[in-house]
Amino acid sequence: RAPRPVYVLITDGKVQIKEASHIWGKDTVRTEESIRKENGDDDLKIAAIGPAGERLSRISAIINDGGRAAARSGLGAVMGWKNLKALACKGNGRPELFDKKRVDELVKGLMEDMRQRPTHMYQVLSAFGTPGAVVPHLSTHDTPIKNWAGNNIEDFPQEKWPKVGWEGMEKYVQKKYACTGCPIACGGWVKVEGRYRVEKGHKPEYETLAAFGPMCLVDDMEALIYANELCNLYGFDTISAGATIAFAMECYEKGILSKSETDGIELTWGNADAMIKVLEKMGRREGIGDLLADGAKFAAERIGRGAEDCAMHVGGELVPMHDPRFAPGWGATYVSDPTPARHTRGGTQFLEVGALDPAVLSLWGLEEVPAKLDKYNPEGKGRIHALMVARQYLVETSGTCLFAADGLRFPFIEFLRAVTGFDVDPKELLKTGRRIATLLHAFNLREGFRPSNFRLPPRVAGNPPLRVGALKDITIDPEYLKRQYYEAMGFDYETGEIRKEVLKELGLEGLVG
Repeated sequence: RAPRPVYVLITDGKVQIKEASHIWGKDTVRTEESIRKENGDDDLKIAAIGPAGERLSRISAIINDGGRAAARSGLGAVMGWKNLKALACKGNGRPELFDKKRVDELVKGLMEDMRQRPTHMYQVLSAFGTPGAVVPHLSTHDTPIKNWAGNNIEDFPQEKWPKVGWEGMEKYVQKKYACTGCPIACGGWVKVEGRYRVEKGHKPEYETLAAFGPMCLVDDMEALIYANELCNLYGFDTISAGATIAFAMECYEKGILSKSETDGIELTWGNADAMIKVLEKMGRREGIGDLLADGAKFAAERIGRGAEDCAMHVGGELVPMHDPRFAPGWGATYVSDPTPARHTRGGTQFLEVGALDPAVLSLWGLEEVPAKLDKYNPEGKGRIHALMVARQYLVETSGTCLFAADGLRFPFIEFLRAVTGFDVDPKELLKTGRRIATLLHAFNLREGFRPSNFRLPPRVAGNPPLRVGALKDITIDPEYLKRQYYEAMGFDYETGEIRKEVLKELGLEGLVG
């Protein structure tokens, strides 16, 4: 831990620790501007925290490029505790490729395949980005509404759906952008005039629109764009911030929080101004904002009076914007992953909704896995869930974008061979994915976490069930699939302990006592 605020500058292999007291307290965009200016280099790439991370918010994020976020699990607070304001880097080297000619051939083939046979996911993401998913997900009720207690007929009816999706956002988008070398280009710059002014901001993602929109019953797109911009500037995880405000709105509705406790703010459902005011207070840790700045779990513990029943979290992590009542695989993923409540981790949910092209599974040597599963029949899904989790960890640790891995017929294994020279077969590669998942699970065991620490809130599982809407009368049991998954992975369901033969098979026997 640094004794005072610092940032780390890495240029061409040289590492410097530089004074940051003068930028401590600045938002993430001003921080990037200051570091580039004082080093005389506009090409520096910077990952920074904002005031939320400095104030050790448990829902703070690390922000790069003014609004791309490493958002979940409060990583910004880790940097804040270390007095580390930012990491800035620049280099002039190029990565070495084992077989550059083969890499070029694979890139050419992938681009040609995209032109000739574009997948549905690619078409949607390239045209609209993730906001294009808002209306479809609301129609199926994959999007949670009113802090998971509402429905898509009475609480957030159909005429409101386009207001919080691409249809409501399109007029604010100034220009599309892509991550380096990406053919999908799902990002975009937005501009808003008026009281929710945003001169140049990042286009909000689906999760953000859902968390501040249907979850809070807000249908004002300009307010949603502004909330996204505030999260980027303060350095918040948008999922957790929006879900925490939805929690507070429910507490206010039920009289658990009084108007005096919300600093005089009328924190009613659909009140966009109130949502923005509370978010700004969270960034500054002022009044009601200080109460909410660590997320719903910790706020509920401080409030008491039944507030715990309104906090929709798994192990402290706010549940993301995909409903396990729509695809039960989400529920199993939320409660079984070592970092709980993650919507980007693998599982049967992608197969339950038919989101993967069969060719994608074939490229991974997963021909045995059906491209479409019966959503509400859990039998025999544990092993499939484990295979999809292993695949997902390989995607993440390789630095591959999830949208490319799932949205294109991306020959991952062929690229891996061409880039690294590792001639691995699919089964051995998936074993590596299992090893990664098991290693993370072992870390949790060492730190004292057990399966019972991660449970889905009853409401999120449909207990009690919704009485109207697309998910009417549906209740799921995520623990059933979690038990099957643990069996497939070689974990004890009650204790979480890893079987000795599994540790030996994965080469981890010396790591776990």
